[in-house]
Amino acid sequence: MDMLTPLLAASVAAATPLMLAGIGELLAERAGVLNIGIEGMMLTGCIAGFSVAVITGSPWLGLLAAIGAAMLVGSVFAFLAINARTDQIVAGMAINLLAVGLSGTIWRILQNRGLTELPENAGFLRGWTGVDMLTTMPLFGPLLFNHYGLTAVTLLAAAIVWWILRRTRLGIVVTALGEAPDAVAAAGESVRRWRWFLVLVAAACAGAAGAYLSIMRTHAFVPLMTGGSGFVVLALVMFGRWRVWWMVSGCLLFGCADSLQQSLQSLPQARQIPYQVFHMLPYLVALTALALLSRSAPGPAALGRPWPVE
Repeated sequence: MDMLTPLLAASVAAATPLMLAGIGELLAERAGVLNIGIEGMMLTGCIAGFSVAVITGSPWLGLLAAIGAAMLVGSVFAFLAINARTDQIVAGMAINLLAVGLSGTIWRILQNRGLTELPENAGFLRGWTGVDMLTTMPLFGPLLFNHYGLTAVTLLAAAIVWWILRRTRLGIVVTALGEAPDAVAAAGESVRRWRWFLVLVAAACAGAAGAYLSIMRTHAFVPLMTGGSGFVVLALVMFGRWRVWWMVSGCLLFGCADSLQQSLQSLPQARQIPYQVFHMLPYLVALTALALLSRSAPGPAALGRPWPVE
């Protein structure tokens, strides 16, 4: 149990940005928008959050900047995919390329000015409860209460989104946007306005996930630090069959595999094995689970299709 608890706690930490970005991506896809640009939005959140945090010394401002910058990039994607009716995959890849170039340029500017390390007194938004009795509880303390506040917010958001999709009129509208957008328009609702809103929600979640990676989990920025996390999120949403708790379960499975590969690298017997072999483990788990469990999941009928159809 002593060895299992740190592994599970690390799994929750590794899964947090995936769950957070996945909640937004799931909403966008349920509404019929395939947001391939989520990788770029996460990377935008990484560099924007780190830049503001390192300049101001405030991780809170960094988190807000990450969300705002990702929403700005998301608005570009929304215009291309919803208003201009551009192919959503092409628009998303354009956003990813834009984020790679933009983040690299900003990082070079920060390096030239010597702004590459967060101040030691930044706080990093650690310890969401502040109650030692809770954080030191056996098993549940490290798993639930010894994480950043964003982890608790993510789990709460997952519960709220599940409830909205299952129990409210808003959930019916979101589902109809992806299944029958013409019916939504016939009911007097604006398909484009709703899709815009949900894409911006997805962008905000991706930006916050990026801030988690740079400000909280690593306290640093590295070019291309998302490492394909956005594409993993796309796979996990599909793995979860566009259902909240299935998607969350997939994120936790990936986080567990990621934590396990890091633990395996520390073993003496693993020194002769290239580290890239261990890095492949979580991605192999995600691809295997996707192949085995998602073959019968067609997704929303209007997913990726522009509206109105001409």
